[in-house]
Amino acid sequence: MIRAVVFDWGNVLMRTMDIRPRLAWEHHLGLAPGDLADLFFRGEGWEAAQRGQITLESAWEGVIRHLGLQDGDAAALKRDFWAGDYLDRDLVDLIRDLREQGLRTALLSNHASNLPDLLRELDLEALFDVVVVSALEKMVKPNPAIYQRVLDRLGVTPEEAVFVDDQQANVEAAQRAGMVGLRFKGCRHLRRQLAALGLPVPVPPLTPVPGLRAVIFDWGGVFSPLTFLRRTREWEVRLGLAEGTLKRILWGREWKQLETGALSQEAFDEHVARGLGLPGREAVRQFYAEYYADQQIEPRLVETVRALRRRYRVALLTNAYPDHAREVKERYDFDPRTEFDLYVNSAELGVAKPEPAIYRYVLDRLEVRSGEAVFLDDLVRNTDPARLMGIHTIVFTDVETGLADLSALLGHPLTR
Repeated sequence: MIRAVVFDWGNVLMRTMDIRPRLAWEHHLGLAPGDLADLFFRGEGWEAAQRGQITLESAWEGVIRHLGLQDGDAAALKRDFWAGDYLDRDLVDLIRDLREQGLRTALLSNHASNLPDLLRELDLEALFDVVVVSALEKMVKPNPAIYQRVLDRLGVTPEEAVFVDDQQANVEAAQRAGMVGLRFKGCRHLRRQLAALGLPVPVPPLTPVPGLRAVIFDWGGVFSPLTFLRRTREWEVRLGLAEGTLKRILWGREWKQLETGALSQEAFDEHVARGLGLPGREAVRQFYAEYYADQQIEPRLVETVRALRRRYRVALLTNAYPDHAREVKERYDFDPRTEFDLYVNSAELGVAKPEPAIYRYVLDRLEVRSGEAVFLDDLVRNTDPARLMGIHTIVFTDVETGLADLSALLGHPLTR
């Protein structure tokens, strides 16, 4: 019997939904999009702050020195860095409902020591029975001991607790500890997961949205399931790589440059060759062929797009590499440039999700207003900014649920 639910903080309850303040600073400092967040969150300072070895302010000092900022600019950067962060009020309401139903709730976060103060500022102290912050415990997730600590303070066994986090490694660690681990993919999906566990969690039905004129789809994780991710650790072992290396090589800073056209495919392949210890581009192409060998296209999405185009403007919006459309056509006999009314590839446009500019570009090209469009993407970080713009969004978790949600918003069956 489930008696407690434990939540993560960053990218779950508190998320960066508007990246424009950071983008403005990156432009000012001559940095690429995403570099500022990487500089802060992947730096030694933030790691030490999460472990309680230094304060958040000390972590910022290292970043400020690296950027060479003076006091005035330093204070403005620290203020603006968090300016696009928003609290998920739907999730706050869900946690309050859980407490009213008699469940224990906890916060378990890898964070600096200021988090309890932040909770007080946001009037969220009463939301949790227990708050466990890595900096105050001198240990971080996925250390098994920190999970046991939150369980002990809640007074529950592992089997009686659910843990919610955005990081798969942290979820898997909770599962190894005996807890029910859930990957956070939006509040609606979480409600469904908790209800499936037998908890008293309502899932409000979606109702039709009058005046919808456009449907915008993501590619990876929607049209093409990311099945290759399940084999990532297997490939790391085959290549003699430390855990996490393949993810960093394939989807780190260089991928961000590739998907915005700032790095050529040839240069990216050379980066992959160096990182994986492969002899050259031919070996890299062979690796791609094997690593992505079981990738498929979802036929129900193909059928849906073809049916929807009779009534709606339909677009594909993907963060991808330059040859994406050609390779999709060759591999699946499905040409995204003709199957959709609009095909937008970040590498061709020079702008990538979650930048608001790419959503505005799609709306303008489709000649619709934000409230007349619905956007399906598998990443919360991509649906958040679209929703802030007034676009109706669906966090795509699986084909059955995603298509059912889309049908509900449109108010009619998707295919005939």
